[in-house]
Amino acid sequence: IVLAVLPANQDMSVSDSLQLARQVDPQGLRSIGVITKIDIMDQGTDAATMLRGEDVPLRLGYVGVKMRSQQDIVNKKPVKDSLKDEKDWFENHRVYSKLPPGLVGTPVLIDKLTQILFKHIRRFLPEIKKEINEKRRSVQDRLDELGEGVPLDTAERVQVMWTLVTDYCDMFKNTIRGKYDRKLQRYLVNLGSHGGNSSGGNKIRNIMNDFLVDFCETKITSNMADDDIDRAIRLHEGDSLPGFPSPDTFEFLALPHLQQLAIPSVECVHDVSSALDVLAQRMAHAVFRRFPRMAEAVLTMTQNIIQEQKDEARRIVEEQVACYIGYLFTNDPDYLTQHGSMEPMYKSQQPPKPPPVEEEKPKDPGMAQKTFDSVKDGTKQAYNSMSSTVNSMLKRNEAQERRQARYSGPFVQEIRKRLDSYFEVTVRNIRDSVPKAIGFYLVRAVQDKLQFALLSELNKPDKLSELLGEPPHIVEERRTLHNQLQVLQKASAVLTRDPTLAAIAFEAEEEEPPPKPAPKAGGYATAPP
Repeated sequence: IVLAVLPANQDMSVSDSLQLARQVDPQGLRSIGVITKIDIMDQGTDAATMLRGEDVPLRLGYVGVKMRSQQDIVNKKPVKDSLKDEKDWFENHRVYSKLPPGLVGTPVLIDKLTQILFKHIRRFLPEIKKEINEKRRSVQDRLDELGEGVPLDTAERVQVMWTLVTDYCDMFKNTIRGKYDRKLQRYLVNLGSHGGNSSGGNKIRNIMNDFLVDFCETKITSNMADDDIDRAIRLHEGDSLPGFPSPDTFEFLALPHLQQLAIPSVECVHDVSSALDVLAQRMAHAVFRRFPRMAEAVLTMTQNIIQEQKDEARRIVEEQVACYIGYLFTNDPDYLTQHGSMEPMYKSQQPPKPPPVEEEKPKDPGMAQKTFDSVKDGTKQAYNSMSSTVNSMLKRNEAQERRQARYSGPFVQEIRKRLDSYFEVTVRNIRDSVPKAIGFYLVRAVQDKLQFALLSELNKPDKLSELLGEPPHIVEERRTLHNQLQVLQKASAVLTRDPTLAAIAFEAEEEEPPPKPAPKAGGYATAPP
């Protein structure tokens, strides 16, 4: 509540108290004007207009009071007598005695302040009670996370270590497998993290889904010309009988493209390992926040396990990819059906049978027809002589071309189709086998070995005494939280045990506040000129 105290014998339009009240309470919801020195105004003047709010209107109004004089204070005049003298003075004054009730007197000011304070308590008490309960819960959760301090007994230290390592391993596994973990949510809330971040398992799944995705729609023969394929066939014929191409031709053309699949496979292993490393750091900092040394030790051991399994998974993946590159074989039914023999190629080259043509009965030629036939026969003889000469020249050119290029047309196209089909089959198989190997030998193996390795290494008395040392800021934070919790418990007890406050809070919660219209103007107005 803001008490804007101003003397009655000064201009209230330039009052500093009203200016300050306007700054902190622009709408005038909690400001009351108190007019003092009302008994020492000049003769013929009064503060009636000020008390009625005609000079500077105020939403909660003004109250005039007559305080003790300096002589009364020196004489130690009792407050009770001063209040009685104030009441008599206002009742006998020629102007103030005629004012409406509720504008003058210290008792009026006390009643007005009490009512305003009661309304404010009634309005804000439910929010205060709710805020206290929420703060108590958050403080208690943080204290539960910090624990009751480091125990001195060896068995209790082992129990603390066992609980932390179990929470760490469970959170690590559940995050990878996408399970909802209440412990994880509590730890992350205390760290200030949000659930919108991508989990470790989802990130690993995305890495595996994107593996070799750029090769799925790739045609390895898109940059091969027919002459390149024909040259490769003739290159691997050697001194054998022409017309029987060697299988080495297929390997010669496919091997450079198959070798490009080795590097992305190893990179997939590195990416999954990095995702596990990041996840381990996140979990370690969340669980072992109280014990930085233990967090560092656990994180180092986890990274060593990840590195060991990464090397094992990389070796297996490299061997798998080497099998696909070094030995060309497939049982894919589509490939065997479409490209397992040359029959589909021959069938595709056979021209369709023409529809049968009905024979027409010859008619007796007339005189014009006979003349046309004789001219046609002469032209045909000349054409035949000319075409024989041209055909002999074409045959010589074709023979020369056949000697230069033995394979072309359908056979080259069939080789092209087989290369594309086999590469597609190989990419599909590697996309399935490599993520499976990574998931089994890296992701699952780390989860299976993690908890046993950590408990075996940390379950040593000499290490526990060193790793379970709390830093000073954790000890100070626990002490501060204990003090906060005691204050909040006392405040909650006051609100609960005090019958008046409890009744006010209950009534305020039961009442539904009516909608407030938007105010057209603030609680203040400037004085007229």
